[in-house]
Amino acid sequence: MRKLCLRVLWAAVFALFASSAAAQVVINEVLYDPEGPDTGLEFVELMNCGRHGVLLTGWVLETGNGANPGDWTVEWIGGDLDYLEPGQIFLIGEVDVLPAPDYATPLDLQNGPDGVRLTDGTDPVDVVGWGEPLFQEYYEGQPAVDAPSGLSLARSPDCFDHGDNALDFVAGPPTPGARNSLSHDLCLTVRHPGRVVFGHGEPVELTCLVRNVGALATGGQELALEFFEDGSGTPVGSSTLSDDLAPRDSVEVLLRWTTPSDGYHRGSVILTFPPDCELSNNTAATSFTVGGVGGLVALNEVMHSPDEGETEWVELLNVSGDTVGLSGWALGDDADEARIAWSESLALLADGAFLLVAKDAELMDGLASCPVVETDGWEALSADDTVVLLDEFGTPMDRLTYERGWGGERGVSLERVRPDMPPQDAGNWGSSVAPEGSTPGRVNSIHLGAVPTAGRLTVAPNPFTPNGDGTDDRAVVRVELPVARATARLTVFDLEGRVRAVLADHTALSSESEFLWDGAGSDGAPLPSGLYIIYLEAIDARAGLFVTAKTAVAIVR
Repeated sequence: MRKLCLRVLWAAVFALFASSAAAQVVINEVLYDPEGPDTGLEFVELMNCGRHGVLLTGWVLETGNGANPGDWTVEWIGGDLDYLEPGQIFLIGEVDVLPAPDYATPLDLQNGPDGVRLTDGTDPVDVVGWGEPLFQEYYEGQPAVDAPSGLSLARSPDCFDHGDNALDFVAGPPTPGARNSLSHDLCLTVRHPGRVVFGHGEPVELTCLVRNVGALATGGQELALEFFEDGSGTPVGSSTLSDDLAPRDSVEVLLRWTTPSDGYHRGSVILTFPPDCELSNNTAATSFTVGGVGGLVALNEVMHSPDEGETEWVELLNVSGDTVGLSGWALGDDADEARIAWSESLALLADGAFLLVAKDAELMDGLASCPVVETDGWEALSADDTVVLLDEFGTPMDRLTYERGWGGERGVSLERVRPDMPPQDAGNWGSSVAPEGSTPGRVNSIHLGAVPTAGRLTVAPNPFTPNGDGTDDRAVVRVELPVARATARLTVFDLEGRVRAVLADHTALSSESEFLWDGAGSDGAPLPSGLYIIYLEAIDARAGLFVTAKTAVAIVR
């Protein structure tokens, strides 16, 4: 497959670029700032982009100090046997470059402003400059970007020459002596939903960017995008496109689908394009959440007002029931975020385990009963603030906006009563009552392991017939609680245990409440005839009560 792709590539490249004799041989790639010590790894790659061979006798490659006019140094002069076949590469580099250069010599390449120039012994054939400011003689059009250490400047695709270094060159992994691009190569990236929380039954929207990084246009051949959710082998969202993408062009593709279950979801987008010669860049992962924050890891305790000489910190608790990977996660507020500085050994958090994220980890030495890490920046906490925990894609895992009256004071932390109940319920938080003023890495001092207390749940009429005839099209779901106020969730399951609808979620209820249900599922579509279970969960954290109830209801259509 790879050989076929390359044959197609060079047949097309020769046709594209042979019309300009001046551009037949180009500077195709430059590595001027290798990772680590520069000595021995710098190189300049020449490439014959025309249809005919070129004898390089007397040709000259120069490096230039772009900070001064006319400051060029000769690095190579072509010999009598230096000949380039069509599509062939001539590598000029230092002794440690692999594969071995066609011409080995110490080079004087520097970070920008700098440049290289190729002449045929008399006139300039190609000039590439990077960084600014540069004198005009050191670049074509506009200077190329100054590549980060370890990356080269490369034409992408090979032989791409519009007379503008900024347009023609991109920074990427070095490929000395090898071509920079394949004939057909599409690259997929996903613009992650980030902090968006999709509502019950609302479509999930995912924007994907498809970029042509190959040497040839797609020619209007169809490409397909599919989203696979939570490890399923069946796509839940898909889209096709037949646009003709020229090299370096890109197009946005929107995927839309409705996810039947609330909660945190992960998945992958897969790009399918039959002529593609490189499949490693055709898959992209992402995550999103429906109906609320992800909830795998909870914000369990916040020290927002430490005593003098101590540090602010936030305690995380894994409540997922499984080990959670934390690599790339971030902590922040509504405006900013900072990546958590994990060590490799702490990138996995076991079920039920605690982890502390502190402004200054050293100040927590010996005080926490769990590992302590820092972030690459810290947004100062205050008595009225927001704390957001984000996964590696920016999806909110938990979010807390607390107020001064919720608890916590100088030297005393704000603790969560129950990590499995809503973070935005003021009754689910309070000041630590531990003698030390906090419980970093331990069960919270006000933690409530509530004993379920029975409530009452009734449905009338039962069965009901939501068929649009005006008779018994809706059912009244009545909730009776043994407390004056509670935060509740009311969920409809089918007999296989799947969530089919959510009638109330994190909703404040009085001792007697009623809901109307039209027999629709979370996606708004009518549920089929059958028997369903309505399940109630409610908590009054202050009173220490956890209320549950369930009842069956039949739909007849």
